[in-house]
Amino acid sequence: MRTFKLIIEYDGTDFHGWQIQPRQRTVQGELCRAVYKATCERSTVMGAGRTDAGVHAVGQVGSFRSGTALSPAVLRRALNWWLPADIRVRSVEEAPGGFNARFDARSRTYHYIFIRRQTALWRNHYYLATKDVDLRAMRSALADLIGEKDFTTFTTADDRSRTKRCDVTRAELLETPPLLALSLTADHFLHHMVRAIAGTVLEIGKGKPWKMADILAARDSSRAGQTLPPHALYLIAVRY
Repeated sequence: MRTFKLIIEYDGTDFHGWQIQPRQRTVQGELCRAVYKATCERSTVMGAGRTDAGVHAVGQVGSFRSGTALSPAVLRRALNWWLPADIRVRSVEEAPGGFNARFDARSRTYHYIFIRRQTALWRNHYYLATKDVDLRAMRSALADLIGEKDFTTFTTADDRSRTKRCDVTRAELLETPPLLALSLTADHFLHHMVRAIAGTVLEIGKGKPWKMADILAARDSSRAGQTLPPHALYLIAVRY
């Protein structure tokens, strides 16, 4: 048996998230179907991040095991032939036998992308934030997220993560007008964590006199800002 590592991009608009669910269209489900069509073998494609419904990916990583004799290049072409247009496999390589896209990941990077002008074309892929915001205040708030901390404030009551502590190594704003991306890198993320942080930081940018350190310390989701919708969230990269 061989282990393959995939780099995958997808538009999450019409998917009910990554993970296979009964009678729902999911990214994992489409990938498993394509693997079966390409190799005539049933195999589960593990993902580095189980993205929610509506969330997109630029650099999702997947892995699966197969006895196929296809080369990585031929396998990539075969998978893309069978995949729908809203999923593309950007690369395929053979990985060490024990490689697991989810459990071997050391960090993940997500972007929540705001657009700062009215738009007809991109309203379903970026979050509209046309009001003037204080970028200095937003960056100051993000600085308080750096380090290994308890992020209970920024998750949901039904989050079943083993620990609510996450090690955030980067938290910054990236400006490419008219876009403004909130970029977060951490060892792992809690359910809705990036979207809740994005809503909180946006409120701070609009003038709310909130202190991010106090919000974190409260460990109370009612202290966070609005959890923003999923359509502007992107899984950018996974590092091993």
